[in-house]
Amino acid sequence: MHELPEFPLPIRYRADVLTDLRRLGAVPRPTTQPRLVYSFLRALMTFEIRERKLRRRELEQVFGPQPLSDYAAEIEKLRAKYHLLRRLPQHWIE
Repeated sequence: MHELPEFPLPIRYRADVLTDLRRLGAVPRPTTQPRLVYSFLRALMTFEIRERKLRRRELEQVFGPQPLSDYAAEIEKLRAKYHLLRRLPQHWIE
């Protein structure tokens, strides 16, 4: 991933971005750099993906092969949940 810039303080996050971040449990302060929030969201999404993979492996050990479509649907839901990661942090601020 390319280097994310530092922004001058205080940082004013867009209202829609703050709403989405709060839903994910992240409430940045005016001193919190967007790159830090972006990294946090990426780590959180990665954790959730690994949880889904682990659950799928456990189900396969007990019940045999599981449909890949179910797993793919769960991953798509996660991508929708973390849709802010599709936008550069530069577009998160006013």
